[in-house]
Amino acid sequence: MMRLNLLPWREQRRKELDKRLIRDAALAWTGVLVVLFYIHMQLGDVVAHQQARNAYLQQQMTLMAAKIHKIALIKKKRAALLARMHVIQKLQMDRMMIVHSFNSLARDVPPGVYLTSLAQKAESFTISGVAQSNERVSQFMRNLATSPWFTNPVLDVITVKRSGTGHLSFFTLTAQGKGMAPVKKPVAGRA
Repeated sequence: MMRLNLLPWREQRRKELDKRLIRDAALAWTGVLVVLFYIHMQLGDVVAHQQARNAYLQQQMTLMAAKIHKIALIKKKRAALLARMHVIQKLQMDRMMIVHSFNSLARDVPPGVYLTSLAQKAESFTISGVAQSNERVSQFMRNLATSPWFTNPVLDVITVKRSGTGHLSFFTLTAQGKGMAPVKKPVAGRA
């Protein structure tokens, strides 16, 4: 009987299988590395895209902060201008009020009453004078009460002194100035 030696063939087959296994493992590792490299590249692109979006948003936020700062400066300027306008309007009203007050005072003084002094403190007027009688002082106060520029006349002091021809009444009274309607202050924050 003949004996065949199959050992070299088996060994050769085993070497071939080992080579194939190494080749398949190398291909698998290469495939895994290619897939990992592709995933890494994709994640890098996603990160770069997100960073670009973040940079754009940061740039827009900076622009908006600059615009908000400009708006705040404009609001400050507007408030300052409105305050100036209010002061100018108040001065204009006060200027007209004193002219109208003097004009009204000249019309309201009845005959026999002479004014010696006039003082104004805010909206209050203090008027001093001399009258031929107490009735003329009363008439003067009634005239002031009906005047469009004065209101609420109050007699502070009246002193009667004898003079060579009769009696003289020295008086001091206060009256409130009506003036025009007060200027309203502008409301901050309204456009």
